[in-house]
Amino acid sequence: MSSSGGLKKLIFVVVIAAVAVPLRYGSTNHKYLLMRLLHSTLTLKNCFVVDPDRQSLSPAYRAFEEMLKMSPPQSFAHSTNPLATIQSVRASFSFRDIIPEPSGCHMIKEAFTHDGRTVDGYWIDYREKDSRKQSEKIILYFHGGGYMLGDINFYSGVECHLSRLFNLPILHLEYRLIPEHPVPSAVEDAVTIYRSLLTQNVSPSRIFIMGDSAGGGLALLTVQSLINHKIPVPHGVVAITPWTDFSASGESYTRNQPTDVMLRTDNTKWQAKVIMDTYGSKLLPTGPIVSPLFGSFKGFPPLYVNVGTADILEDDGRAVVKKAQEAGVKVKFEAGLHMMHVYPLFFSYFPEARDTLDNINKWMQSI
Repeated sequence: MSSSGGLKKLIFVVVIAAVAVPLRYGSTNHKYLLMRLLHSTLTLKNCFVVDPDRQSLSPAYRAFEEMLKMSPPQSFAHSTNPLATIQSVRASFSFRDIIPEPSGCHMIKEAFTHDGRTVDGYWIDYREKDSRKQSEKIILYFHGGGYMLGDINFYSGVECHLSRLFNLPILHLEYRLIPEHPVPSAVEDAVTIYRSLLTQNVSPSRIFIMGDSAGGGLALLTVQSLINHKIPVPHGVVAITPWTDFSASGESYTRNQPTDVMLRTDNTKWQAKVIMDTYGSKLLPTGPIVSPLFGSFKGFPPLYVNVGTADILEDDGRAVVKKAQEAGVKVKFEAGLHMMHVYPLFFSYFPEARDTLDNINKWMQSI
């Protein structure tokens, strides 16, 4: 074979790959495409490599975990400049490179006002642009990010895919973040968008509140605030590996640190301290203003709590389940064996995440 013939074949293969790969994954984001190719390669490798201690895990999950281990979370727990540190973290990471926004996803920005406060929200729907007006149910979604990062650009890909999976519109809240604003600002924003929906004749029975990590904690804080102010509660709440205990009293903060590929206990404690410092007073980490675990669960709607057993926040979720059940709340609990922090969000990478989201979907349809 001539060198020119070989070069032509190589060029042909490159051209085909350049067209086929973006079509296969529905994106032209080069970082995402490289990640998918790496994940596919590692998945293939893990099909032939057995993990004797975790035989239940899929090759795809172990491949994703392996990718994250290539860029482990760095410690910023000794930082004395919270704003600069948080701005650096915000600039260094985005879910859009892991789960980009798919084509065909519709987003409409809307300002929501109640009692003199205005917050921004984004209606996200993969179906019709105005289908939210006819939808039987609505998911009000609070993103994660330790109360310090995350916005519509950060989470639109995740929420678009959730809209498709649940066949429902998602309403994303742009809540205020630390250290620019104390955590009660996030709760105020959440209550504002919820009460604004009620004034638009959206029945509480149509609303699910869902959140992951800090957003899961915010979902619980929001419902506690609604109950305290005698406001009708939503139809149900879904908390995905929620951050609920700023005192970090759970044993999982130590037990699961060696297996948690996303979070560091020292960073989480630093974030909690920064959040409490924004008050300018000696707020206790066990205060129900920031730690919903120490608030009341009496009067809560049905609650779905999900955790991963390789997550340092595992016991935060387990403690909420115990306390909510003691208060008479109908609770559905799911613990993903050997699963990482907020693993259901990575549904496009491994089947364990998709299975959990299917379970959540079935639960939402059943209550």
